[in-house]
Amino acid sequence: MNTWQEKLSLLKYRGGIEAALFWLVKVLFKAEVYFFYAVDLSEESKASRAHGNNHKKNQFQFISLNTDQDLSAHPHDLIKLINAQSGWSVPRLIGKNAGVYALTQQGKVVTQTNISSNTVIEVDTPTDLNIHLDHKDVFLGYLYTYPEYRGKSAAAILLRKVCKAVFDRGYSRIVTHVRSTNIASLNTFRKCGWSRKGWIVTSLKGHLLLACFPRKSTIKVSSRLSK
Repeated sequence: MNTWQEKLSLLKYRGGIEAALFWLVKVLFKAEVYFFYAVDLSEESKASRAHGNNHKKNQFQFISLNTDQDLSAHPHDLIKLINAQSGWSVPRLIGKNAGVYALTQQGKVVTQTNISSNTVIEVDTPTDLNIHLDHKDVFLGYLYTYPEYRGKSAAAILLRKVCKAVFDRGYSRIVTHVRSTNIASLNTFRKCGWSRKGWIVTSLKGHLLLACFPRKSTIKVSSRLSK
């Protein structure tokens, strides 16, 4: 399947028309759009309690890694598997005020994500940016589901469990950014009650061209690239 056929195949999915249009923007104007999504944890907590009894019991084990003690409570081989899709190693993330959350099954990692509690988040996708957040916010920097578990709602299950865990730690909102053509992730976040809070446009050369957020938004974005 060539690139055009692959992108046209997006049309059969929910949100596919929008994603295909943003892909055309990328091709024609050499620019890429990223959306910022967030979830209010108090509202998500209420929704989870209201519908919790309706969810079928799943066989995934939820683990959270926020301290060195958390690391020591799990097998070294499992931590190595999580390291493989964490960007940085889990110990380094913990040292940077971040944690890793995952679902596992029979010693295998199903899906995982990173959560940072810093008020200034440094990202390198889609370019070198500083994302400024409120002190009650955290940032979801990465969500990955292994191919054999995709299509089984594993990421949605993880997100709901992460929302509860982060809310219990005293935070009020989780923020993330998603490529406008990443239908799978966008649909997962929407399914879990996340809503769009703004968007940015970057050139394919890595320059921040535009950032669009409501005037009263506590999310701010700035480039780390020299002019």
